[in-house]
Amino acid sequence: MDGFRVRIRVEIVPTGEAAGAGGISSVDEEAVAMITTPHAVSIDDMEETLLENAYEVMRRALGEHFTKVSKRGLSTRPGQAR
Repeated sequence: MDGFRVRIRVEIVPTGEAAGAGGISSVDEEAVAMITTPHAVSIDDMEETLLENAYEVMRRALGEHFTKVSKRGLSTRPGQAR
């Protein structure tokens, strides 16, 4: 075995609206890292790989989500309820 593939995926999917109803489309981001077998059996190396990739993919997904929310005029200011 040469190594392992570590895949982290974040989906932000709106609920309660029909597909194509003009709402916000879903966000689907993924990060894939290839690691060697020696790294895959080290808890420290695996933890570092997971945390680095999870942070990256979460930031991308949040950025895309908030861009879509902003364009649809759904963002709120502090103290403003929707």
